[in-house]
Amino acid sequence: MNTVKIGVMDKEVRYVERLSAYLYHYGNCIWNVSAFTEDDVLDRYMEDKRIDLLISTSLEMVEYYQRLYPDRLYVFLANEDGKIKIRGQKIYVIYRYQSARIIGEYIKDIVDYKGLLSKTGKVSAIMYSPVGRCGKTMLAKQFINEALSDKWLYVGMEDYGGVAAEGNLGDDFIYYLKERRNKEIKEIIEASGGYISSPFSLFDVRRIEREDIEWFLELFEEISMYRGVLLDMGNMIINNYEIMLPVDHVIVPYLNNPVSLDKRKQFEELIEVYELHEIKERMDFIDMSNDTSPIEELRQILE
Repeated sequence: MNTVKIGVMDKEVRYVERLSAYLYHYGNCIWNVSAFTEDDVLDRYMEDKRIDLLISTSLEMVEYYQRLYPDRLYVFLANEDGKIKIRGQKIYVIYRYQSARIIGEYIKDIVDYKGLLSKTGKVSAIMYSPVGRCGKTMLAKQFINEALSDKWLYVGMEDYGGVAAEGNLGDDFIYYLKERRNKEIKEIIEASGGYISSPFSLFDVRRIEREDIEWFLELFEEISMYRGVLLDMGNMIINNYEIMLPVDHVIVPYLNNPVSLDKRKQFEELIEVYELHEIKERMDFIDMSNDTSPIEELRQILE
């Protein structure tokens, strides 16, 4: 399912931060929200197609972007209730001085009505484990090998190469990902044979951020030869848990022993501390020591 990208723009820092934070939690699992107070930063996001719906307290700004990018949706937060009428189906007016909950309801109605959450057929997943040497990468590799009818792409993002592949594809992939090079990324995927290895340098993979994953998943929608992508993550996630937000599934293999269970518990507690509840709702745990085949569990989750 698509994740709707929402931008909230206002010069008043406190207001835009509070509204963005509320909308972010209100739209649990269905949209990402970014707050803006600077015009040049918003310009870059709009130019890079990283905003699907823009919310602003400036009618002039909304009309400006609507002329520039007519394919997006826009919401003007008006100071007066019901006194401003705007022609055009892609600019909506919402009274600013009402509860954030009501504003959230209006935004959700717009998103639902315009079909921004329509299914794309693509599936994305991150596999990460707080437990070392549990068979995570072997499980990911087995799933990719056996996904014959529904082709899946493996992307290694382990700290120390998880799946070997010729040509140092992982190093090139990370470089072009950070540079936002569409053509080169597509060429790497086409030449990969289903596997993009982890980069040689752990410092390279630790440069990956949430915005990089979002950009890649948007590009991946254009890749017809694969139905899904499985990102094999290492400990680089510890530096940035938000990197798990853009994907449909977070798969967490673990072992059923006291040490591993303590690590799993700590991982879940950290997700709670950082208030990343939407990640927890997308999280599936696979007991690698269970009699039930882990690969069967993984298939049920992703297929």
